[in-house]
Amino acid sequence: MLRTVVTVIAALLVLEAGVFYTRHADLVRLAAPRDTLVASAEFPELAARVLRLDRPSRGVLERVSDVASARGDHELQVRALQRIVVSAPEDREARLRLAQAWRLAGHLDEAERLYRAELAQLEMGAGR
Repeated sequence: MLRTVVTVIAALLVLEAGVFYTRHADLVRLAAPRDTLVASAEFPELAARVLRLDRPSRGVLERVSDVASARGDHELQVRALQRIVVSAPEDREARLRLAQAWRLAGHLDEAERLYRAELAQLEMGAGR
């Protein structure tokens, strides 16, 4: 009897792991070593699929941003950072990183607009 219960529980755990991997394979792949992802030809498509998720975690978005930056793919980095800024608009560091990514991607008007907004925030804070 105990052996049967243990066998059933083990089978259910294996099944659950398989379902998890099937549903979250892209997130599991993002856990690969950074250098592996930087060198991966599949990373842009992997990141694009992850960015299409409804609510990827901040950590997942940071991972995509970091690897995209290391690859020099600033357009992809912008997309990840935009999602971070939308989810945490009070995060000044994220907004500045987004402005820098826009600048590096050649979107100078967007970068300038965000840099100016940050300067205005600093000036308002200094005037208090």
